[in-house]
Amino acid sequence: MNLRVVAVAPPGLPEGRSGRHTLKSADPASLFNACRVAARRAEEGVAAWGASNWAVPRQQRRELLLLMHSLREDLPEFEALLDREQPNLLLLGAMTVCLPGAAACAVRAKEILGDDVCVVLGGRHASETIYERRGVVAHDVSSPCRLMAEGHLPPVFDLVVSGEGEHLIAEIGEQVAELVRRGIPAAELRGKAHDLADASGTWVMSSYESGMISDIVGQGGPFDRDLLPSPARMFGVRAAFDVFDGRPTSHVFSDAGNGCVFDCDFCSERKSVTGGLLQFGGAAERLTHQLQAVVDVVEDDFPTLGASAFVEDSTLLGGSPRQIGRLAGLLAEKNLDIRFGGQFTVDQILRRTSDIKKLAEVGFDYAFIGVETLDPDVVGGMSKDLRVEAGRWMSRTERAIAALADVGVRTGTAVLFGLGEGQGHRLALLEELAKQRDRYGSPAPISLNWATQHPLRNSDVGYRYAEWSIPPGEWTDVFADFGEASVSYPVTGVGPPVVSEVREVCAAFQELFVDA
Repeated sequence: MNLRVVAVAPPGLPEGRSGRHTLKSADPASLFNACRVAARRAEEGVAAWGASNWAVPRQQRRELLLLMHSLREDLPEFEALLDREQPNLLLLGAMTVCLPGAAACAVRAKEILGDDVCVVLGGRHASETIYERRGVVAHDVSSPCRLMAEGHLPPVFDLVVSGEGEHLIAEIGEQVAELVRRGIPAAELRGKAHDLADASGTWVMSSYESGMISDIVGQGGPFDRDLLPSPARMFGVRAAFDVFDGRPTSHVFSDAGNGCVFDCDFCSERKSVTGGLLQFGGAAERLTHQLQAVVDVVEDDFPTLGASAFVEDSTLLGGSPRQIGRLAGLLAEKNLDIRFGGQFTVDQILRRTSDIKKLAEVGFDYAFIGVETLDPDVVGGMSKDLRVEAGRWMSRTERAIAALADVGVRTGTAVLFGLGEGQGHRLALLEELAKQRDRYGSPAPISLNWATQHPLRNSDVGYRYAEWSIPPGEWTDVFADFGEASVSYPVTGVGPPVVSEVREVCAAFQELFVDA
């Protein structure tokens, strides 16, 4: 077996467990997406992947991917996985707040396996900090390769991948297997990566060695997104979201782009960073195929349970009425036993209520919205706040929640503090959402978040992100019930959070939404 692969979503915290009210899945959905072409090769017995440790049933393959929350608590499981599998390819997919955790995992892997393992870092942070602009590859101040070159991180990432990695990861595995077959340490791939230039997709691959950063820009061109395999078929379904009453829940995608159709300044999925829509005409068909796959997998693996799914598009099918109508029609034809949810903006809901009603008739019963603030003007505005002439933001939010309730769709919401609002504004927002929940039964659940400044491709904020965004100690406890949060990297022009204010927010949240 020349190819042995482990994939890990590194931790975002140095210590501590996630709180009971944090909305986090048990499945590393982004890793599933990135690794699905490689997994299909393993499934079909193709080349090196077909003879790898991934050439096993999906339930066993799932055991080779690890989602970590905090370093101290989850490091033993990571070490046990390395000891058991002895991988020669370690794939790490990291958001910005997980960069220190990725470095810690890579250090430990190198301590255990040395150059017999090739460590590849990808994910959102790499894609925000390494990019091609006007024919030249740029490295942000927080580019992992630049951090290694300047001594802020140890030189433990052999390759760093920015952009679309689905096909590139599969090809990296083939090259690692060939090196191992020839008796060459897997980490030596960093000096031979030019052989991968023809891998499909829009990507940049960088490495640091002997004091120099080297870059390769993919030449393979776009791939057909209609041919991407279903993550559920490749890795199974293990999560179960409470809102779907115990049904196994899969993450699904329309694969219509790498981010959002909007361009809000504070968001790492903003259009100007992630790019626009891709192969949008087939989005509804791709999403239908993924929903069908979830039903099939759940029927195989959990025959007594129904299926559910959450559509991870930044907004479901970009909010397009044509695509939403097409999806409703396709699901009506298939008559799938599935309940599913997805994300919309407030204004999309108000403009597309009749379309969402059609979705509700074929299984859509949960919408997730981002509220962020009582008043967008207080935090400098949001590009998704499109219909100011139709009323205040919170007035429109309430109308959207009421409209969804009328068609049998429940609502959950994310709130985002740390955008420049005052403490009174934060507490008033929670109180307003609690009133709406009392009137309509929604929003529930509420996801708390504290804004983190992201690199956003040359935002010039100067953060290196080489240190934990939340330091150990009292801050870990205070932010236990938050999704993404940061002490070290506040949004540009905004001060860091104040621990007493965060504690007051947590107490109000408990009183209004947990203990009520």
